[in-house]
Amino acid sequence: MAKIEQTSLVFSLDKDHAYRMCDDDCGFAYQTNGTVTFYAIDDPHKKVTYDCGTLNRMNASGQIEVRPYALLPESLRPVQANTLDDVFMSALSPAKRKRADQREALVKSYFELKERKAFKVDDDEINHAMSMIRDGAEAYLADTLPDPEYSLKVAAYERGEGPKPRSKSSVELPDKVAASTLRKWAAAYKRGGKKALIDNLDKRGNTNSYFSMDEMVLLAKVVNKEYMTRQRKSIPTVLADVKEAFRTENDRREKEGEVKLRVPGRDALKNFIKRLNKFHVLVARCGHEEAMKKMRPTNKGLETLRPFERVEMDEWKIDLLTILAKSGLLEMFTLEERAAMGLDGALKRWWMVGAIDCRTNCIVGLALTPNPKTSSAIKCLRMVVSDKGQFADEMGALAPWSMFGTPETLYVDNGGAFKSALFTNVCADLGISKIQTIAGQPSMRGKIERSFGTLSTTLLPRLSGRTFGSVVERGTHPSEKLACHAIEDLIYALVRWVVDVYHNTPQESLGLRTPLEQWQKDLEDGNYPLMSAPTARRKRIAFGLPLERELQKDGIRVLNVRYQTGDLAAEYLERGKHPVNVRWFEEDIGTIEVELGDEWISVPAVCDKFQGVDATTWVATRRALRQRDEKRLEWEEDVIAQAIADIEALNAERKAACKIIDHGWTPDRFKAVDNEAMASFSIVAPRETKTPASDGFGRSVVPAPQPKPSVLKDTDAETAQTEAPADSWIMRD
Repeated sequence: MAKIEQTSLVFSLDKDHAYRMCDDDCGFAYQTNGTVTFYAIDDPHKKVTYDCGTLNRMNASGQIEVRPYALLPESLRPVQANTLDDVFMSALSPAKRKRADQREALVKSYFELKERKAFKVDDDEINHAMSMIRDGAEAYLADTLPDPEYSLKVAAYERGEGPKPRSKSSVELPDKVAASTLRKWAAAYKRGGKKALIDNLDKRGNTNSYFSMDEMVLLAKVVNKEYMTRQRKSIPTVLADVKEAFRTENDRREKEGEVKLRVPGRDALKNFIKRLNKFHVLVARCGHEEAMKKMRPTNKGLETLRPFERVEMDEWKIDLLTILAKSGLLEMFTLEERAAMGLDGALKRWWMVGAIDCRTNCIVGLALTPNPKTSSAIKCLRMVVSDKGQFADEMGALAPWSMFGTPETLYVDNGGAFKSALFTNVCADLGISKIQTIAGQPSMRGKIERSFGTLSTTLLPRLSGRTFGSVVERGTHPSEKLACHAIEDLIYALVRWVVDVYHNTPQESLGLRTPLEQWQKDLEDGNYPLMSAPTARRKRIAFGLPLERELQKDGIRVLNVRYQTGDLAAEYLERGKHPVNVRWFEEDIGTIEVELGDEWISVPAVCDKFQGVDATTWVATRRALRQRDEKRLEWEEDVIAQAIADIEALNAERKAACKIIDHGWTPDRFKAVDNEAMASFSIVAPRETKTPASDGFGRSVVPAPQPKPSVLKDTDAETAQTEAPADSWIMRD
């Protein structure tokens, strides 16, 4: 099958969108003959034109940020456009983030118990059930799933068959709150998601000001006359009418010696309108027929109109045993890392976290994990928003896998991996509206469930080692004896099946188009995803591991890689040594994000050889260099660059497999590796030598000779155990 070149844009073009590219704020002007022209917002006479291929490459590398409908007045923007802003959950202070997490956990527990009709919705019932609500909130505050044994004990306790088990996590039980406060949080959460629960306790002051009855009556009259009409006046226009009505009334009161009324502002007007009956507002402004069309309940769900409008994500246990002992992938990690990742067993069944775009039925994300946990869900989401074309090429796929972008809504189930505060914060920082579907209702995620069923019936029967879905189905089938596939084989089969088979199979729900044809058809018709892929900076902040490092004279060090920039140098001159917040992204350690004041800045590594290098490759490189010479404390940049190149060349296939397997960098794992890195060696510039000049006068400076490239030989597991320690790479001169 020949490669299909992508020539259409993969993000939306609209005159109401704002675009930030090359540090300039632009607006869309026009599109002709495969090129797109933008104008500078601050100077519309300045224009710049790009071809579609260039724009796609800029989008894939995070150089374009689309702010949907940002050029419209705020009152006219769609709801989904208001979810993306510069307020990052991960950038909040720990105390403020903790309060938001606890509020969301209480609200989610409240919703869940309310659906189960555990109490009536009145203040007395809610206050009586507060202990039960707090216990339910505890599960939502965990970053990862508890041990399976703990889950079984909890289930037995809920059936009344045993005592309540003690939680192994360090989750703090939320404080009690009043029923009215909880209902207020629930309403705010419905309107604005998790960010609506962020408080301003650090900015609180006098809040005793309120409007009198006369002021509210006059405000209601103006809103009913000016806003509730078929003219559909905007809130700024109605605000002008409100101010004029209050001015006229105050002039009359002044003449008659009465007290003047206070004039409501924009926030007061918006809050008043929000409290109005939504259906009555739609009838007054749009007519009864249009109001019924928008508000009528339906049992068919919402129809998706564009790619990435709705993405579904779920977990599935693969009915296949794989042999890890035969897998060369194990050599990339130490024994401790294998145990933490669940890679130390002889036979293993894996869980797959998958994501599907409901408009095109394209699978846009995959991750494998021994046990469902938050890091695997985040890894899958990272693949959803990232370009997968090069990865598919490395796996030998023939068709393109260029479907990526930022989902507008993400539908997930009630698994602990998706409930966690960590996963919720990542979605909020990316501007994704995460919707938790009802437990026990897989039909609410029908697309991803059907894709798992198709995988089970079309791919797995072709692979040996299948376990089937149950003991009854399995019968006497010898799954363990037939388990001959290493984990790389499973990853290769999954990727090739998704990209070359599933995406190229006609589907009835798409009008007998294939998912790939539907994706390309939408792009050809200009039906692009609403939101662009997240910028590199936003990905680093959202997905990066939060660290605290000390700013020193030479900058910041993470895993013994030094980062420095002019802003850090100026900060050091002003304040000296002090801790700063850092976001470290393990997929590319060439740049980190550092918080200075109220702003996050990008800081590159001093040695440019680390650009595009992932943390796993760097750890393997350090181990190889240490084994080459354990006593050497300083290594030149060019030697390190050559060693990195050797590691990447040796592990090209394994590195591709790592992009699917979840081996998240937890704080504990990072701390252990960082301590080892700081004690290993330092990176220095290439040395220079001085020799007599050819003319006999003075001396010449000659660069140090290039070191002989290290040859890293790939050996099997038995050779590695006899010739080198289990946690180091084999390296020979």
